[in-house]
Amino acid sequence: MYTIFLCDDNQETLDEYASLIKTIAEKNHIQVRISSFSSGEQLFFHLSDCPGQADIIYLDILMNQLNGIETAKKLRNSGCQSEIIFLTTSDEYVFEAFDVTPLQYLLKGETTSERFEKVFLQAIARIQKKGSDMFLCESQGVQKVLSVSSISFFEITKRIVTVHYNGSEKFNFYSSMENIETQLSDKGFVRVHRSYIVNLSYITMFQQNAVCLKTGAVIPLGVTYIKLVRQAFSDYISRISLHIPR
Repeated sequence: MYTIFLCDDNQETLDEYASLIKTIAEKNHIQVRISSFSSGEQLFFHLSDCPGQADIIYLDILMNQLNGIETAKKLRNSGCQSEIIFLTTSDEYVFEAFDVTPLQYLLKGETTSERFEKVFLQAIARIQKKGSDMFLCESQGVQKVLSVSSISFFEITKRIVTVHYNGSEKFNFYSSMENIETQLSDKGFVRVHRSYIVNLSYITMFQQNAVCLKTGAVIPLGVTYIKLVRQAFSDYISRISLHIPR
């Protein structure tokens, strides 16, 4: 069962896309639970205590008060790792939308049902893949099983590794950066400093000797790692499946 949230200030739109999603889900033998929200404030309030409730969130952008971009930013900052799909009437926010790593940016009225179905199935595939992308760590008999996508970075001090996840949470355990690099091979992480490994999807800005993350953290960037990090980030950007309307 997949939980899907629709957020739009137009009730007809909510009804239209809820019906379309149900049709696609039935066609592909996928069980879904759909909830609708009429504002970004309502959606954020519903998710504030448990940001991991939804598997997929369809977000309008042009809404009163809290628009879709700001809603998505607040959700990401609270630790929400849902697949976000912007569904809106304007393409002017497509580059700003990149900051919250959406799966797609779709235009109402210009997106065919076939295209909508393709994106929906992409989201389902990514959710299924997340289930296998887990990171296990243990300390003093306590085990943590974390979604790789929820982890923003690792830091190490004298073999004590701190994993930062879900925005502001962290957990300490014993390991080495080499072991962590091996575990996270091909999962979108890069060593930026002898004491730090960062999730590429969280990087928002490069400074001269640091990288800034979506969580607000500023991570030191070692001189010997600069070229490697910039290349890894460039490769990551080229793989992002953000649909830019033509």
